[in-house]
Amino acid sequence: MNAIDFMTRFEEDGLRFYETLVGDERNHEQIELYKLLADSQRRNIDTLEAVKKAARGAKTESELVERADHVVNGFQQLLFSRDVTKEISNDRDAFAHVLHAEEEMIKLCEGMAKAEPDLNAKALLTWLAENEKRHLAEIEEIYNFVESPSCYLEWGEFSNLHPL
Repeated sequence: MNAIDFMTRFEEDGLRFYETLVGDERNHEQIELYKLLADSQRRNIDTLEAVKKAARGAKTESELVERADHVVNGFQQLLFSRDVTKEISNDRDAFAHVLHAEEEMIKLCEGMAKAEPDLNAKALLTWLAENEKRHLAEIEEIYNFVESPSCYLEWGEFSNLHPL
C-alpha cells in the first residue's frame, strides 16, 4: 500500500472528526477551535498530496503500511463512538484525545520506518513521522492560542481579591 495514501486517510479521518464537531457544537469558542484545527488538517492533506505528486515514479509502497492499514486509528475510534459531541463536550481533557491520536500515528510511522527494509519507503516513512510531529506542534499551538484568553491567574497580592 502507498504510505502517502495511508497517511492521507488518517488526516482525512481527523478532518471529518473536526467537521463533525463543528456541526454539533453550540459554544462559539469551541466552534472556532474546531474550524482552526480542521483548516490545519486540510493544509496537511494538501502537503501530502503535493508530496504524492512529486514522488510519482518513486517507490512509496510498503508491506508494513499494508498491515497497519487495518488498525483503527484514534480519530476513527472517536468518529465511530456513539455520540462524539456529547463525549467530547463533557470531557475537560478532550484535546488530550486528539493529541493521543496524533502521537499514536507518529509512533506507528517511526516503528514502520525502523522495520522497513526498502530504503526509499524507509525514508518516506521517516519523513511522514517528522511531518506529523510538525503538524502536532501546530495543533498544540492552535489550541494554546485559542485557550490562552480563558487561562489566567488570580492573585490576591495584586488586589484581585474578588473574581474578575
